[in-house]
Amino acid sequence: MLQRLAFAGVLLSLVYRWWAHSLMSQLVAPVWVYPYVDLTYWGLHLMNVPQWISGHYAAAVAFDVVLVGAAFGGFIFTKKRIFPIVFTLFYLIYFVSYNSFGAHHTHCMVGVLLIGVPFWFRKEKTFELLWEGLRYFTLWVYSSAFLWKLFRGSLFNIEQGVAVFMNENATHIALNPDAWMNGVYAFFMAHPTLSFAANVGAVLMEGLFIIGFFTKKYDWAWIVLPIIFHTMTYLFIHVMFYELLILNLTFWRVKKNCKF
Repeated sequence: MLQRLAFAGVLLSLVYRWWAHSLMSQLVAPVWVYPYVDLTYWGLHLMNVPQWISGHYAAAVAFDVVLVGAAFGGFIFTKKRIFPIVFTLFYLIYFVSYNSFGAHHTHCMVGVLLIGVPFWFRKEKTFELLWEGLRYFTLWVYSSAFLWKLFRGSLFNIEQGVAVFMNENATHIALNPDAWMNGVYAFFMAHPTLSFAANVGAVLMEGLFIIGFFTKKYDWAWIVLPIIFHTMTYLFIHVMFYELLILNLTFWRVKKNCKF
């Protein structure tokens, strides 16, 4: 049951990637590469793996077929470990390729990258330990974002809210001058105090995840809060992090019969 839910989320993510024209075969052999300082990125690029696959259309199509096929296999054949393993390895290559060619290391894809790893293993104890590790990783994703903004001082910057609304919405307003949300954006830009309050509220929502390191009593809240948080950030600042919601599954109470 749990594996099917996880790979249903994976398949939804891949459908979105196809719709956004960003699967490996849709990248159209980009020439700009930005591996930054990540050794995993440099290793794959030094071996010419992303460049070769994206540079040969037939290979890129075959890559996408295997990637999607492994995801379907993980959804249907829950007793076969090969499908989660193949999916994770191929998605790692796609993850590095997409981020490198896009010249920006995105965060929203990491949930899809890691969600299949616990299903590599047959022993229930190993699975539970890895699933628990993913739970703490998910808590860290949100709480570290809070700590970053706290220690950098942006949480206390009265101009931060307006700056976020202006920077994130300027292009949208210019390209969609008649969009119904433009009035909302303009309202918040014209009222810095409300923008500041909205920003503080969003950051404090991330900070609540620190509680999850000390108790599982409120795990239901860590399922609901990310949905609210990502919906608000998408509506108000056009940040689309819905793929991270796949990690919400890690807050489900795992029992021995959850994995079969």
